[in-house]
Order: sequence, then C-alpha cells, then structure tokens
Amino acid sequence: MNNILLQTDVYKMGHMEQYAPGCNKVYSYLTARDGKTFDKTLFFGLQYYIKRYLAQPVMVEMGEEFLQYRKMILGSNSAEVEQKMRALCRLGYLPLEIKAVEEGTVLPVKNVLMTITNTHPDFYWVVGFVESILLKLWYTITVATCSYHYREVVDRYFELTDDGTMKDFQVHDFGYRGDASEEGAAISGVAHLLSFLGSDNVPALPCAIEYYNAGTSEPIMLSVPASEHSVMCSFGREDELGAFRHMLEVYPTGIVSIVSDTFNVYRVLTEFVAALKEEILSRDGKVVFRPDSGNPEHIICGDPEAPEGSNEWKGAIRLLDEAFGSTVNSKGYKVLHPKVGLIYGDGMYLQRYERTLERLKEMGYAAGNLIIGVGGILRNHSRDTLGFAIKATYVEVNGEPREIEKDPVTDHKKKSHKGLLALVKDGDEYITMDRCTTEQEQNSLLKIVFKDGVLVRGTSLGEIRGRVKG
Repeated sequence: MNNILLQTDVYKMGHMEQYAPGCNKVYSYLTARDGKTFDKTLFFGLQYYIKRYLAQPVMVEMGEEFLQYRKMILGSNSAEVEQKMRALCRLGYLPLEIKAVEEGTVLPVKNVLMTITNTHPDFYWVVGFVESILLKLWYTITVATCSYHYREVVDRYFELTDDGTMKDFQVHDFGYRGDASEEGAAISGVAHLLSFLGSDNVPALPCAIEYYNAGTSEPIMLSVPASEHSVMCSFGREDELGAFRHMLEVYPTGIVSIVSDTFNVYRVLTEFVAALKEEILSRDGKVVFRPDSGNPEHIICGDPEAPEGSNEWKGAIRLLDEAFGSTVNSKGYKVLHPKVGLIYGDGMYLQRYERTLERLKEMGYAAGNLIIGVGGILRNHSRDTLGFAIKATYVEVNGEPREIEKDPVTDHKKKSHKGLLALVKDGDEYITMDRCTTEQEQNSLLKIVFKDGVLVRGTSLGEIRGRVKG
C-alpha cells in the first residue's frame, strides 16, 4: 500500500469536519510519557518515515481512493470531506512543518521529541491526520533505546574489567526472523546499528544505505560465518565431531561461529575441543562456540547448584579457559585465548545480561569474553513500553491563538503540555518548556526537518552514531 491517505485510523477520516468552525492551525507534539522500562529515549526513525511516506506526492487518484474506502467503511462522504480531501490532492503535497530533535539524541522521557503543524490554513486537519503513521516512531525509538541501554551495560563492564576494543560487537542483532514484517525488521535493524556493528539482519544494510545515507566506505554492519543445528545434524549424532572439523576445513581463516548445543554442549567444550585443539590453535582466526539453550547464566558462568567440579558447575567460560588458557589484562581480569570465544544467542534480556557480566566479573573474567545475540528481546515492545503519544497543545481559530491541553481526571499521567513548546538545555539537563512565545518556540533545540513535502534537514548513519556516542 503506497497511499499515504489510507495510512491512518478511521476516526481521523472525519476530523476535518469536526474541528471548531474557523480553525486554521493545529500544533501537536510527540513524547514518551512512561519511564518505568527505560528512563531515557534515543530519538530515531523520522527520516525513514519522511523519505518513505511523507515526502511522496499526494495525487488525485489517492484522494479518490481515500473517498471510496471511507464510504465503504462509514457509509457516506459529506460534501465537506470530499471538498477538503480533493483540495489537498490538488495541492499535491502534505502542507506540514515538522520540527524534531536531531536523530541520535539521547534525552530523558517526558520531553518533547517532535512537533507538527500545518503551513497552510486550509489544511489544519492534516496535522492530526498524519498522527497515526508518525506514531509508528514508537517502534524505531524503542528498539534504538533498548540497544542503547545494552550498550550502556557493555560500556560500564568494559570500563570495570576489559581493556579491549571490541565493544561495538558485544551485542549482535539476531532479530530478522522474529520481526512481524519486512519493513519492521529492516528499520529496527538500523536502530540497533546506532549502538553496535554486529548484525545478522541483512535488510538493515540496504535500509541504512537508502534511507540514512550510509556510506559504503564506512562499516555499516559486520558478521561472521556461522552454523545452525541442521548443518550439525546433517553429519548425524555419531559424527558431530566431524561437523566441527568440517567447519574448520571450510573456514580455515577468520572468525567462525559454531553452534554447540545440538546434543551435549559440555561434551563439545571438553572432548571435542581436546580433539580439535591443535587445529584450532593453528588456524588464522578465532573459533566461537555457541551454546543456545538452557539457563544462560548457568551455561556461561556455571550452575552453583550442580556438583562442585562438574562441567555444569564450571560453565562454558571456565571450560574454555581450562582447555586453551587465558591471560590477565591490565585491569586484572582474565581474557580467553585469542583463538577461542563464546557467543550466547537465546533469552539474554537486559537484566540477565547485566547479571551474567557481573558474575563473570566476580569470577575474574573480562566482559569481552562473552558476545550475546538478541532478537525478539530487542523488539518485544509496544507503544506502551515508553507510553508514546502525540497530542495537540495549540490551535488557532479565525486567527485567534488558543492554548489547549488534555488533562483527564481519571489518569493524570496522561496530562499533556499546553501551548507552544520548546526543548532547551540547562547545562546537561534537557527541559521542555510549554506555553511558550513564538520566539521561544523558534529558538528551541527542535529544528525543521520536513516542510511542504520536502526533507529539508537530512542526516546520515555516521552522524547519528556520532551523536549516540556523544
């Protein structure tokens, strides 16, 4: 579906005839109202929605299709609805001005992220009409925010335990298959790439190039050859060792990741690594073992309830250390032999990842010994995760300004700002001002990104990454 006029909610189809008579301007804003899950947001995704949807021409046939579908749903079209929709199609573009904080900006929840207003008095109703599609920003922002919080954990534990340079690869995107749509997988994949370079999400690459001007001279996303269970099973249970040996023969150099829990991960990390040790050490590259089932903390760090000294009690990190040895870095923590590594790709939600790194720290191991893959966990959110909403705070009726607000007596958390808004900084603190003068609103940190059908302030993946890193 490529008709922007159909990418809305049914009730928006009638608002053009519902506003106060004489209304000529509407001003709305986007915010995240709920900080229970994350206390900060990473703003991302607006340029994608502008390029993909808002900057497309609004054509006569699109308006006629809208009127046809509206009649099918609601039973009839009033003369006012027909006149206003056809006038928009004759204009040929969305007469809107969108201001926003720069993509890649990290700021506390409950701040204004974006404002929308009309640039032509006849099309005040278009502001609310596009609310439905612009609220889809909840997804790109929430995924970007989730990955950012993983990166905060990585940075903190590297600061404590690791002097390595591989932070960009510690959290890998395994989420393509778990997304609900091709579009969602692609743009959420780019959201992850703001904080990390590791990804198996192929659609994120063309999306970053097409919509975020990612240059092919810079690393956009990177991965390594990796096996899956069908590969290992194809050799039969009796020759699983042969499957491992075959992987080393197919990939004699570079990093290779081999799934290791098809049958018995502890056998792999003891018998198999002993049998393959010389081949692994003689390779020009690292062999990464991937257990993928069970309790991640126990598999990686050991199960404290298992018999002391058993493989289950030791865990994968200690078993690899026993087999290949380790060195101690400048911060006093063990780093596994450079020819072996560990990745875990199942059930590693943020709090569990933090607990696992804390256990590794207590055991004397550096954070960089463990890479994780995350997929559904990055995307297992809803608009309510951060409480995203777009609300109108200002209108003009016959040219008369009116500051408006939503303030339900049954839920004061849904109270909106009022009047024109500005985002300002006091030192390092972001503050949202409401009931602003026109001059204050114009001097806000929110800058014009879209106006009258045109992206007027573009950005690139590289620039956004720079803002994320500060």
